[in-house]
Amino acid sequence: MTGMEPIAHIHTDLPQKFGIPRNSFLAPHLQGHIVFEPEFASNAAVEGLDSFSHLWLLWRFENGTPGGTANDIAADAKSQDRSGTNAKWSKTVRPPRLGGAERVGVFATRSPFRPNPIGLTCVKLDRVELTDDGPIIHVLGADLRDGTPIYDIKPYIPFADCHPDATGGWIEDAPWQELDVEFPQALQDMVPPAKLPGLVEVLRQDPRRAGSKHEPNRVYHLAYAGLDISFAVDETQLTVVAVNDAQD
Repeated sequence: MTGMEPIAHIHTDLPQKFGIPRNSFLAPHLQGHIVFEPEFASNAAVEGLDSFSHLWLLWRFENGTPGGTANDIAADAKSQDRSGTNAKWSKTVRPPRLGGAERVGVFATRSPFRPNPIGLTCVKLDRVELTDDGPIIHVLGADLRDGTPIYDIKPYIPFADCHPDATGGWIEDAPWQELDVEFPQALQDMVPPAKLPGLVEVLRQDPRRAGSKHEPNRVYHLAYAGLDISFAVDETQLTVVAVNDAQD
């Protein structure tokens, strides 16, 4: 990414890599808001944007992760050669859609482990908020880690970007299996109502690593919207067992 600097950062309810959906359409209620860097924080620069329903976001994977901590960023910088490409990129990868067991070429996937750590996401535009400090763009379907740097924002244009006759390659032969989510009402009540639909969508997509062993007694922890969501998975059934504040 030599010669480019982020124009903004997106803030979401997912502070860790664990739980980030494989695609934005899988969790259409995930909320996010984009805050511009001071140099680009101009209300005039987003004039007319609110007439579109969807946006393309171009962003950066840091250390193979959408977003990241300062340590992630430092590690990512060390893994880049002088041209800005990723020295640790993989020629073939194991997509989650194939259960993490089969390999395909990296350019036939959307894996983060690629020569240039560039991400592309289509999100739904919720609203554009104009403030004295510049615009804040509120979006839905935000499948990015909190703090992910944004390099560009472009409107989704249906007549140019939608191709009804497009084919999905190997993905069409590997349908995604969603989990059934058992979420006791008492625990649901501990989640802010506006955050609940996105959380259920994230859980339904199975936050665990592709190809995870069957460990029905293991309790996993998902950081989401300032909460620690504890859950277990038995075959295709995910059960939420506890909801606590993240700092507990």
